[in-house]
Amino acid sequence: MLATVQRVSEAKVEINNAIHSQIGKGVLIFLCIEREDDFENAKKMVDKILNFCILEGDSHIMSASLKELDEDILIISQFTLAAVTNKGNKPSFHKAAPPDKAEEVYEEFVNIFKESASNVKTGKFGEIMNINLINSGPVTFNFRI
Repeated sequence: MLATVQRVSEAKVEINNAIHSQIGKGVLIFLCIEREDDFENAKKMVDKILNFCILEGDSHIMSASLKELDEDILIISQFTLAAVTNKGNKPSFHKAAPPDKAEEVYEEFVNIFKESASNVKTGKFGEIMNINLINSGPVTFNFRI
């Protein structure tokens, strides 16, 4: 399982030229489910992201986590994070989970996140989406479980 987490001052998802969801200050999570991932991986990734100090605490340094601060969370499925790009000129996506499995694990990830945070929004699995964001910092972290 792979995740790219960006601290944002705002972000929104558009599907078919209409706003599907949007957040204010918080984080945008691009999540990729790989072939070997399961619900246990989803739990571990949620725990890692919830507890990782990515947010500014009172001292204006990255000293606070999502678990500590009540900030918005936007979760987007993005299988292209699994792309193998080191050979040739065309990406290979053989490491990404098949769509049915990926959707099942993605939905579990979202549900686990919603148990710990009340302000979780999502994109729509399998849809073509336009993501607009303002990266705050810029601060971006990549995670692998």
